[in-house]
Amino acid sequence: MNITGSQADIYADFNGLAQLKAKAKGSSADNQAALKDVARQFETVFLKMMLKSMRDTVPESELINSEKTTFYESMYDDQISLDLSKRGNLGLADMIVQQMGEQTQANDGVEGLGLANYRDFSVRRIQGALQEWPIEKTDEARNKIESPEDFINKLWPQAQQAAKELGVDARVLLAQSALETGWGQHVIQNKAGQSSHNLFGIKASRGWEGKTVTVQTLEYDQGVASKRQATFRAYDSFEESFKDYVQFLKQNPRYQEALEKVDSNEGFIKGLQKAGYATDPAYARKIISILGREQLSALTTPTSGFAG
Repeated sequence: MNITGSQADIYADFNGLAQLKAKAKGSSADNQAALKDVARQFETVFLKMMLKSMRDTVPESELINSEKTTFYESMYDDQISLDLSKRGNLGLADMIVQQMGEQTQANDGVEGLGLANYRDFSVRRIQGALQEWPIEKTDEARNKIESPEDFINKLWPQAQQAAKELGVDARVLLAQSALETGWGQHVIQNKAGQSSHNLFGIKASRGWEGKTVTVQTLEYDQGVASKRQATFRAYDSFEESFKDYVQFLKQNPRYQEALEKVDSNEGFIKGLQKAGYATDPAYARKIISILGREQLSALTTPTSGFAG
């Protein structure tokens, strides 16, 4: 094999790498030469990997295999790879030069773009694409509730509509949903982290045909709390949750007595607990306590004349 030291240096040591960097920073002709050298170097590395794979398929023998043998075989493979690549018969390097050369010459009409600024050009294209196509917030992100004030602002119009259909004070619905969800911070989620939008803790009975989510919840049995698995209804939006709550109360005979006491906030809330809406013995007292907080008491509504 006829391989000169200068040829081997370009592909085998750090001096060769320094030469490539210098060419890449030079003129247009130097850039093209550097591109060809890099393509040839890649082709050489590919050949080395191919030869190594071929040797790995040959069974080893303790008689002829040793560290020295492996070392010299590696050097021999390097020389063969370099020689085959320099002959230019494989065509891989030419394909690389053609592809990269066309990209650097044709993209956005930029001419003379070489290896030195090819990476920067790609980064600029990516940044430009991100600016042209801003990432929009998902519905989950837009509906995320950050605070009690945010909870009220986002749900107040829907609470008013639901309250109008039931004939109750809209603030009662906000207070009840605030208790059930921790002011929107603990809305039930599925395993994928998606919100169920269930604001009133309504469980999924056998007759429910909609979406569901099963989670661990706290239940009370004769005043004693225990954790259990329970399946709850799931909705596509908070608006659906309010609508289903209205239907849930209207269609369940056991809540009719509570609906007859809508003229009194306290009477309606205690009526829900008496009908078995929740197992927590302090359920009604907690809702009434939330209802008395400043955030809700300051709200005014057409039904604000209801007695507390």
